[in-house]
Amino acid sequence: MTGVNRMIAKKILSLIIVFLAFISPFVTAAPIQVLCAENFYGQVVKELGGPHVSVTSVITHVSGDPHLFSIQPGVLIKAASADLIIFNGADYDPWIKSILSNTARKHPLVLEAARLMNIKNGSNPHIWFMPQTMPVLARHVTDALTQLDPAHGDDYARQLKHFNDSYGAVLKKVDNLQKQFHGTPVIATEPLFNYMTDAIGLKMLGSGFQNSIMNDIPPTVSQIREFENALNEHKAKVFIYNNQVINPMTEKMLALAKEQHIPVVGVSEIMPSDTTFTAWIMEQLAKLDNALNQKQENK
Repeated sequence: MTGVNRMIAKKILSLIIVFLAFISPFVTAAPIQVLCAENFYGQVVKELGGPHVSVTSVITHVSGDPHLFSIQPGVLIKAASADLIIFNGADYDPWIKSILSNTARKHPLVLEAARLMNIKNGSNPHIWFMPQTMPVLARHVTDALTQLDPAHGDDYARQLKHFNDSYGAVLKKVDNLQKQFHGTPVIATEPLFNYMTDAIGLKMLGSGFQNSIMNDIPPTVSQIREFENALNEHKAKVFIYNNQVINPMTEKMLALAKEQHIPVVGVSEIMPSDTTFTAWIMEQLAKLDNALNQKQENK
């Protein structure tokens, strides 16, 4: 290479270095890939991660039953590139085990909500309705995002504070309901909302019937009789049902509750797509509050 060519090459290299230095502030890292089994977890991750995360939620439709989900190829593709995988656990989403065992990536971070809340298999799996679950999960998600992307750790910390400040409205509402309605007897078709009613201090009736429905087992004659008596004799002041599940037995009990003029509350198992987790929970609590106040008027 001649001296002239060496000089030209050095100038070109210098220009390249200057160009790269100029554009580097504008080049952003690829977002963290997050796969969530259910959309309520995915929505919270979006709040915490903002533009630094790309979230795929597997169960997204109110009409979808997570227990009956079958894995589609697209989900496996997303899982293969996931940096973080979040699922409920407690046998609510057992299909996630196939995803974890088939993922091509060796060591994605994995968060299981049930494990974080010390909920064992065989227990009521609807732990997102436990008031403490999301703040605990949000803290662990923030730690995971910071581990994967330390450069934006301050952003994740700010978003966690923002989430906790917003979610404080849920905790305040639960506390207010507890002060007003502690000990009030209620009944439900299945234990979907029971962690929340427990936190409020409501007295839940018909647990045997609920567990049978949750486990897809026909309720026994005695369970049906006990449930019907609680409605006919107005022992239960509010009737709570899963408005996502269509079941002849639960539809029969819903009709009986309406016939007896017992206030009813329909709770959805999967979050609608046009809201936030906090807003969704607040809406469900507002419906329960309204029904509990109706029972006082109907005394």
